[in-house]
Amino acid sequence: MALRGKKGFGSNWWAKQWLEALESFGWDNRLARGKAYARNGNVLDVEILPGKVKARVQGSRKTPYKVEIFMKTLSQNEWEQVLDALASKAIFSAKLLAGEMPDNIEEAFSALEVPLFPKYAMDLSAECTCPDWANPCKHIAAVYYILAQEFDRDPFLLFRLRGMDKEQIMEAIRNRRAKSAETIAEKKSEVSVREDEKENGSQSNVGSLANYWTGKMKSVDIKIIVEPPLVEQSILKRLGEPPFFAGKMDMVRQLEQDYKKVLLKAITVGCKS
Repeated sequence: MALRGKKGFGSNWWAKQWLEALESFGWDNRLARGKAYARNGNVLDVEILPGKVKARVQGSRKTPYKVEIFMKTLSQNEWEQVLDALASKAIFSAKLLAGEMPDNIEEAFSALEVPLFPKYAMDLSAECTCPDWANPCKHIAAVYYILAQEFDRDPFLLFRLRGMDKEQIMEAIRNRRAKSAETIAEKKSEVSVREDEKENGSQSNVGSLANYWTGKMKSVDIKIIVEPPLVEQSILKRLGEPPFFAGKMDMVRQLEQDYKKVLLKAITVGCKS
């Protein structure tokens, strides 16, 4: 597995955080040997599963060594807490539903005291078929570095290692947002009915409209909330590819990307206001 460019093993914060966690365990000498192995392409392949990593590393022998790394997955209760926290913030929801990893997503885990990265050496365990008694041996250490590279490529693989795939996370957040929207709509409907009964007519509404157009209204709180849609690109999916763009470009794909950028920008501005 070749490294990308000259940036090394961690260009994004999640990859750097993974390496910082490993380096805090006092494995400096072992990690240094593994880093050279990883840089030289000795890690032939790696598979990231919930709670487990499987890899093959070419050593001095003809047959590659088999490496397995284990990391405890988050419990169902821990994931429920994290998903609730992620769904409650519009900027987190928007980016995750757009298939992007928020830069400060670790805050949601830290606030709940749920670890996203290993905190102690005992949080990780590993096995290698090589005869080296040290753990991590250079083959295991090489896989640790390649994992940083893989997290750089796809940060959602870190979530998979902790027990939940990208699609599962997106679906869970989408369901929570939909349920929240239904609850808000029900509450607004109840408030509207109570207000109608209280006013018993339209006199108050007429007065409010009159004040609005004369500029006399005061202490009016107009709040605009921008949130991800319950169904992504619903209009595009309904209309389909415009016939006049046939064969020229993937218009739907381009518009989907543009809409995501506009949505993220709108939510970011809304959160700051």
